[in-house]
Order: sequence, then C-alpha cells, then structure tokens
Amino acid sequence: LVLLVPELTFLTGLSDLRKNSRMLKDVMWEMIQSPQQHYQRLTSLLRRIRDSPEASRELERWGLCLDTDIYRTQALVLPVERINLRHRSFLPAEDLGWHREVTKEVPIAVISINSWLLVYPKRLQHLAKDLLGAMRSSCGAMGIQVGQPTVQELRDDRIESYVRSIQGSLGSQDKVQLLLCIIPSGRDDVYGAIKKLCCVQTPVPSQVISAQSLLGHPGKIRSVVQKVLLQINCKLGGQLWGVDIPLKHLRVVGMDIILNPCSFLLLQKQLRVVGMDILPKSLLFSPVQKQLMVVGMAILLNPCSFLLLQKQLMVVGMDIHHSRSPGMRSVIGFVASMNQYVGEGGQWCFPAQPWEFAGFPSPKFPFLGWGGSEGVAIPELLCSVRQDFFLLAHHARQGCSVPTRYICMWNTANLSSEHLQRLTFKLCHLYWNWPGTVRVPAPCKYAHKLAFLVGQVLHHEPSAHLCEQLFFL
Repeated sequence: LVLLVPELTFLTGLSDLRKNSRMLKDVMWEMIQSPQQHYQRLTSLLRRIRDSPEASRELERWGLCLDTDIYRTQALVLPVERINLRHRSFLPAEDLGWHREVTKEVPIAVISINSWLLVYPKRLQHLAKDLLGAMRSSCGAMGIQVGQPTVQELRDDRIESYVRSIQGSLGSQDKVQLLLCIIPSGRDDVYGAIKKLCCVQTPVPSQVISAQSLLGHPGKIRSVVQKVLLQINCKLGGQLWGVDIPLKHLRVVGMDIILNPCSFLLLQKQLRVVGMDILPKSLLFSPVQKQLMVVGMAILLNPCSFLLLQKQLMVVGMDIHHSRSPGMRSVIGFVASMNQYVGEGGQWCFPAQPWEFAGFPSPKFPFLGWGGSEGVAIPELLCSVRQDFFLLAHHARQGCSVPTRYICMWNTANLSSEHLQRLTFKLCHLYWNWPGTVRVPAPCKYAHKLAFLVGQVLHHEPSAHLCEQLFFL
C-alpha cells in the first residue's frame, strides 16, 4: 500500500491509454457533466466517505475532516450588457451569443475589399468558386463590399508554388489590401510559410482557409464564409461591435507570455502586448499592439512607445500562467516602472487573470454554476485580500462553466469592487473573433492569439506595418 500526500502529488496523464480514442471519448463524456450532476456526485462521495468506517479512520489519522455539504456563497449577478452595432443595439440571447445579429446587420466600421488576391491550387478550384459565390451572397447583409479578386491558380500545392506566386503578385501590384489563400487540409507547413511571408517579409493582411472547412452542405460553407468576412474586416482595420463603457480615455492592455521553441536560448520567452483604446463615445475601439521580447524574463522596453499613456486610465489584464512565478514578478516590475511615463492625471487599475488553480483558497472546487448563470461575480468572500474576485462571464454549451479568478494588484483609480467587476465583464464582450462572451477580457485573448502566432508559427518579429491591425486573428 502506497500513501500519497495530495498536496505533493499530481496525476501525470493516461500514458498509453491516450492512444485509445474510444477510451478518451468515454473519459471525456464522464468529465462533461452539468453542475447539478457534479453536485450530486460530490454529495454522494461525501456520503460514502462518511458512511465508511475505514475512510473515516484514515482521515482522522491524517487529522482531516470533511464537511457534509459543499461550500455555498452569495454571488452578484451582473446586468446584461447591450451590444451596439452601427444602426441598432440589442440585448444578447440567453447563451450570450449574437452570431445571427452580427451577420445580418452592419458592423460599427466596415472596410471594403477592393484590391485583393486569391491563391489556390488547381485541384481546389471548385472550392474557390464556392467560396467566391458565398462571399458575394453574404457580404451585402453585413455592409461589406467585395470586389473582383486577382486570381492565381497554382499547378500544385507545394510550398514553393505558393511562395513564388504570392511574391510575384505582391511585387507586380501597387496596393494589395488582402491575400486570401486556400490550402489543402492538414498542411501546417504551407500555413506557416504563407504567414511568415505575409507577416514578416512582405507585410500584408492575410487569410488562410483550410479546404476541410469549405467541405459540406451550403449552409456550413455560408457560416464559415460569414466568419471569414468578419475576420477580414477586423484585419483591415474595421470594427464589429461594442458595449457601453462610461469611462473616458481608457486604454486596456492584455499580455501573454509564450515560450519560443525555436529559440537558441532555453529561457527565451515571448511577451506579447495588445492594447485597445476605447474612445469617449464608448462604441469605437482602436486596436493597437506593442511587441516586447523577454529574455530570461528581463523585459526590454522602449520608453517612447508609451508616451500616449499621458493622462489616461489604463487597465492591464495579464494572462500569466503562474501568479507567483518569477515571470509574474517581472511583469509587475515592468508595470511599476511605467509609472514614470504616465502623467499626474494617469490612473492605474490592474486585474490579473492567472490560469492556474493551485492558488485557489478553500474551497478547492470553484466550478459551481447553474444553467443561465453567465455574468455572475463572486466577490472577495472566497478571496483572501483586496478586491480579488471570481467571474463567470462565458456560456458553456456542454458541462459546466469554470469561473476565472482575478487578482487586483493596484487600484489607484479608486474603482469600487462592483465597477471593477462590471468593467471586466464588459471587456469579455469585445473579442471580435467570437460573437459572444469569452472567459477572459478581450485584450488577453488578442495577446494570446498574437503570442501563439509569433511563438509557434512565425518565430520572428512581425512587421511594424501591421502593428495597428488585428492581423493575428
């Protein structure tokens, strides 16, 4: 008999069982349970432990005891946020999604696609034809004008063919707004080569579509094309939707750190920063991004990059994996050092969003959330200090939602706990890559997308010509 201390051990995985797809499917099905089912299983487990003399004696030997029921607390249900488009505003559905509205209404700012390039191999020409037809039939409802593209049909789907054709087309035309490529399914090498060419060497907004996503019935293709058009509009500088944010001159900055696997330095990490400026009308959003290199977690920054912070309220949401790690301490030091570039009127408020649950206070099961409980904020009753809180901002179609813990490190803006929670919830509505709420504030999602693209695909700094566009969506 081997006794393992729970605080000092962890499950490493399923070893060879991971190769059994049927086994993994059964395990996943058991894990996807509703909150009611989780509660019933927990209470059943507590009852079986309490009724077992052997289990009770073992707990007493360790000096432990279990409550008869789970921990309950009172949460704050935040108001539903109104989604603003150009000509109308509306309240989202119960699942906090608005895909139907955003594909049938005109977004806040629309960019016409006049000069663009379409590249595909000859054997996928039927998909290219279906794609163009679906784009023309879907763009009118969203107010997007799509012109006739310059078509480049390749003989094969080799990387060299794509690169040679794209370089020749971009070099022969004066201004290309967008490059759209259709690639065979499962060709990550082709995807990486196109992104390196369009994001580093010859900067141009690009959209790469896998052939697998265009296969199926016409309804599926139309849905995919609608999402592609929304992404393209963002990449060209358009703006989709907004929410009412009463704070004026607000800059929200999201951070994410990702390890660069191709780095010669084992400790080299990529810190990516994405900022979003919220204008006084609170309907328009100007996405910008600043990119920083972190070597051994020593952050290098050009002070001139932050001259725009004068007299602005800045909210930083940090998507860092370990709240007490040296990386978090370095980021905290970086943020503190930026105070010298902020005027006397500058105010700071920092909700941090760590993903790890090791630092959770008791209780250790923060998954409780009944159906229709999106927009629930649990205040500092479960948190040890300051204005920390849990927020359940998204809707889970299967299973139950897991709330996200936010750590408030500074609040010199003197925002109340309720205002801080509501501001965080509002920011969870502004991820333009998904017509619905997301688990974390949108700038953190943008930073994660940028960090993943740079760290896993590009392995180089993106071109400065793309720095004011959401080219990484």
